[in-house]
Amino acid sequence: MPNIKIGFIGYKGHATRLIKILDKIDQCEISHFFHPEKDIDLKQIPVANKSKLVTTRNLNDLYSCDGVIISSPNHTHFAYLKKLIENYKGYIFCEKPPVSTLKELNALTKLSANDKKRIYFNFNMRFSFLNEVLRNFPQEYDLGNPIRIAIVVGHGLAFKKSYKSSWRANKKLHKAGVLETLGIHYFDLISFLFGPPNNLCLKAENYSPYGNSIDTCHLSCSFKNHGYFNLTCSYCMPFVKNIQMNYTNGFIEFNANKMKVFGPRDVFDKQGLFTSPHLIYKKTINNDRLYFESLKKSCQYFINCIRNKKAINLKYFKQSILSNRACLNTNL
Repeated sequence: MPNIKIGFIGYKGHATRLIKILDKIDQCEISHFFHPEKDIDLKQIPVANKSKLVTTRNLNDLYSCDGVIISSPNHTHFAYLKKLIENYKGYIFCEKPPVSTLKELNALTKLSANDKKRIYFNFNMRFSFLNEVLRNFPQEYDLGNPIRIAIVVGHGLAFKKSYKSSWRANKKLHKAGVLETLGIHYFDLISFLFGPPNNLCLKAENYSPYGNSIDTCHLSCSFKNHGYFNLTCSYCMPFVKNIQMNYTNGFIEFNANKMKVFGPRDVFDKQGLFTSPHLIYKKTINNDRLYFESLKKSCQYFINCIRNKKAINLKYFKQSILSNRACLNTNL
């Protein structure tokens, strides 16, 4: 079978992670890099074999590829998607969020089913260890029904001087701010598992001395199964990733590099009063490795669809639109 040729729109930041992953997948050949304004220095591209790479300012040059990766700033996604959908017949991999405005999002919903089946939005948390835990651990450890999932995630990007010149610091280019680049991963996963959210509420804040984009937000919503979700995400915190999942008969904690499961509910002290449930499972985790593994699985899914000439699962497209719409409808 001939190699699967992949073209890239974007080559820095997150695109670098994707390049490194795809370059190691069997029969996957990264062949083209596009930039609309400048020549790309091949020395900056982490591809093992640079001899066959083509860099171009002409998007049409990517149309010979089997798949095209859009890993450019969020506000550019729709323009590239529109051109590719109209002029290109291959598969499209687009970083999340899909688009930056409701008008653009509504245009995506009107695409034909055949076009939707060749577009993949990279919500890689759907392939994550956290997804596995949420799906399987409540039954495996008899934790009962979900009551609340609370997540606090962040790092200090918005206090770096380089942030000032980034599109992420510009509210016109980054409307939903940290929610659309960091928080949306977790919101998407929870709604992917539990269904469309109800009673969505969001408070947005700005702490950074650089730019006017939203760098901290607090989101809450509920679901039909009575589960409640609370998310705080920020570019202004020391690095943190704390997750707690409370159920009627136990709870799960992710804290730093540890994951713990506690249960059952009915544990009593000598006076017959409720006391802390027993630790019934624990695991040392590496957050960076787990994130990278989910990204690898997501990329592998896309390449497998190309290799087997298989349609992208429509449920992925529909969920991506739902998550994108929920963030854009918060009136930030």
